[in-house]
This record gives sequence, structure tokens and C-alpha cells, in this order.
Amino acid sequence: MSLVDESREPLRPVVEDESGLSACLDALRRAEGPVAFDAERAHGYRYWPRAYLFQLRREGAGTWLIDPTRFDREQLGRLVTAAGEAEWVIHAASQDLPSMYEAGVVPARIFDTELAARLMGKPGVSLGALLSAELGVELRKAHSAVNWATRPLKPSWLTYAALDVDFLLELRDVLDGQLRDMGRSDWAEQEFAWELEQFARTPDPRPEPWRRLSRVASIRTTRGLALARELWQERDAIAQRRDRPPGHILPDAAIVDAGMLAGSGFPDRGALLGIPGFSRPPGSRYLQNWLNGLNRASELPESRYPSKRPPSHGGVPSPKNWDQLRPEAAERWALARPALDDLACEIGLQPSLLTPPAALQRVLWAHERPTETVLEHAGMRPWQAELVAALLDEVLGD
Repeated sequence: MSLVDESREPLRPVVEDESGLSACLDALRRAEGPVAFDAERAHGYRYWPRAYLFQLRREGAGTWLIDPTRFDREQLGRLVTAAGEAEWVIHAASQDLPSMYEAGVVPARIFDTELAARLMGKPGVSLGALLSAELGVELRKAHSAVNWATRPLKPSWLTYAALDVDFLLELRDVLDGQLRDMGRSDWAEQEFAWELEQFARTPDPRPEPWRRLSRVASIRTTRGLALARELWQERDAIAQRRDRPPGHILPDAAIVDAGMLAGSGFPDRGALLGIPGFSRPPGSRYLQNWLNGLNRASELPESRYPSKRPPSHGGVPSPKNWDQLRPEAAERWALARPALDDLACEIGLQPSLLTPPAALQRVLWAHERPTETVLEHAGMRPWQAELVAALLDEVLGD
């Protein structure tokens, strides 16, 4: 095992101006092969998931570190143009593609090393685990949780960032060969294309995002849920404006505790301040915002309170309720789910990778004998639909 704590070449200065970007673009144009890419965000420090550092590497061009906050979308989009039709190699691409899209960096093709490893059922799919298992390389990583929005970035942080792309191209080649040997390269191509389509775009708004509050199920009344929703909306507006994580404005626990107080009536100012999250910093700095939320909730007619349970989206209720609502669908679910789990285990995949849960629920709820076409229309990729349709025909047949 080779322990690596320095980039294989001296680090260039971070690209922060037009002249530096031009040099990077020229190097990309002259180089060949895929482009290794990574992005660093300030998760846990900022509200918006924008990127604060880009890392690129291409054979013949070396490694380049770019500060995307210094450039607009048009400027950064030239990175893709300079690389031509090259494939971009990204580890866990679904995490980076949204910030890449926001910055104007949208490649035509990707190779996701994490997803490739998952498609082969590898036990460890983190970048470190794969580099160790496939290349015998161990990276010395020490700055995974730093605030990448900090300026200037420390030299040790930049070394850490460069290492994320230093061996990515070699890893891609190894995994690609293994996919071909297993006959799963077509699966991978379909998954990579789907991932690019799904995540390199403006995300769809999440329905009722406030229901993701930790312990929200502890609130037993619709009145309490109405209060939690209003407080969440106040907090989210502040977090967006200040570009800070919502939990740094007010803990989830404070909002849920307030909702639990609203069992027989809405709490007053004194009761709200009895909850530590509201009476102590940082929550106490925004007391008027919380009181505004409380007032709005108290003025709502009961008909506008949220339901106790999240509404079913797409018209498909949870399978746990199918026995009462549609017994024949419940029977299909009882037959299909364990058989699909067994198939996933047999071919070495996580069940959710073989059968996306939402797609499976839609087809089993509505169709007696789902065909490949039906499965694809529900959101499965062709490779998934082919395997799943064959099994469903077997287990649901007369």
C-alpha cells in the first residue's frame, strides 16, 4: 500500500482571474482523454449548495484548481468547450452535478466511479476505499469538513483537494475494464446518462419540505403541525437570506417542541421562550420572526392546517396501507418485493439500485402484469426494466 499525502506534481496557483482561466483552457485543449473533476462545497457552513473550488485533471494538462466564485457561468462553461467531447470522470456525481450546473459546467458525458462500483456490488465505494482496493493507493485526507467558502484557502486544503482527482483517471480505467468483464458496461452507460439528466438541472421543488424536520412525527396534532410549518418557513427565509444552514439559525428540536406545545391551543410568547432554542442565541436573535410565525399559525382556519400524514404524491399511497385500499396490489407487493430483493442479492446489487422504490410502487399499485415498457415509463432504466419485468412475469404469473 502506497501512502500519498502530496500531489504528483507541484500545485499551480489557484485560477482566480481571466489570464489564469485562459491558461487552463489552453492546457485542456492541448490535452487528451477524459477529464477528472471534483467540486468542494461548504456543506454545514452555507445554505446554498454552490461550489467554492473546482479541481480538474487531464492527461497532458495536469491538475488545475479553480475558484468558481471569481467567474460567471459563461466563463466557466468554456471549460466544457475546451475539453471537447471528452468524458468527465466524477466520484459520486449526483452530489457535484447540481453545483456544476449552477456554475455553467455541464459535460455531455460522465463516468461516475462511485456508481460504477455500486453496479458491481463492491463493498466499499468511497473514493478512499476504491483507491485502496483497486490501485493500492491510500490518500492522507485531513480536511473533509472544512469551510471551503473561507478565503484565502490554506495550502494544506488545496493539497487535499488536488488529491481528489490525482488518481481518478486511473481508477476510471480499472472500473471500466471490470464493468466490461462483468457485462455491465451498458448498465453503467444508462445510469450515467440518467444521472446527468436528473442532476444537471434546476431541482424540482420538494413537496412540504418542512416535514423533514427531525422528530416531526412527535407532533400529534394538526394545530401543532401548522405552527411547525410556519416556524420552519420563517427559519428557512432567514437561512436563505444569510446563506447559513437552517440549524445554525434555530435547531429543529426547538420547532418540534413548539409544535408539541400546541396540543390544545397555541403557545403564547412566554411559553415559546420557555423552550431553550428560542430564548438563547442564536434563536433569540430572531424572536420577532418566531412571533410572526406564531401569529400566522394562530390566524389560520383549521381547514388550512396540514394533514397528520404527508399526502401521497403521484396518487400512490404507502404500501403498508394497500391491504385496506387495494388488496390485489398488496398481494402483488407481497409476492414481488422479496423476490426482487433475492434477485438483487443474487447479482450483488443493492435492491434500490435494481428497482427504484417509487417506480416499483407505481407499477405494482396500478398494473397486474407490468411490462418492460410500463416499467421504463415509471422511471426505470432499460437494464432495470428488462430484469424486473422478467421476474415479475414469473412471480405474478398464473
